[in-house]
Amino acid sequence: MSACTVALVLLLDASASILPPEWQLQTQGHAAAFEDIAVHRAIARGEGVAVTALSFSDNTREMVAWRILRDQADAAIFAAALREAPRGFPAGTNLGGALLVAMDRLDAAPCAAEQQVIDLATDGEANAQRAREARARAEERGVRINAIGVGSPRAGAWLREHAVTSGGFAMEAPDWPSFAVAIRRKVTLELAGSP
Repeated sequence: MSACTVALVLLLDASASILPPEWQLQTQGHAAAFEDIAVHRAIARGEGVAVTALSFSDNTREMVAWRILRDQADAAIFAAALREAPRGFPAGTNLGGALLVAMDRLDAAPCAAEQQVIDLATDGEANAQRAREARARAEERGVRINAIGVGSPRAGAWLREHAVTSGGFAMEAPDWPSFAVAIRRKVTLELAGSP
């Protein structure tokens, strides 16, 4: 198995609180991050990165399968696939379950990663106990969970308290229209291997 710098699982909130226009902004924001020159530079600095995307509500489903990105062309192909990926059925917010699925996906990464990262985006709170249990498992495995909370001023604080690992970070975006700028910065930090 080849080596890579980072194995990254994108977790997108597809719960019922996410309206269709907001879902579009969320997916387009993620896709645009992989079309950004700063992200391309972060990818090119290392041995490549492995990325997959999942959506979650009550259940978690695959949006884009694992791909290894080594250059701008690879990133563009991933971005295009993400723009076209299906949402899945909007329901509740099983954040803890989604984090566990994401860790299982990391076991199937197509390269031996120096770092394993889960990138969580959500607009709300979930079952705190399940989120903390998933975080504890991630910390045992050396998986970093980073998060971005959208909308509620409390979202970032809740994520720091219940979901983000000790080596991770949380960011906030005041609304979905501003999400694209925040997620671009977040993905750049993650692919550069920054805490």
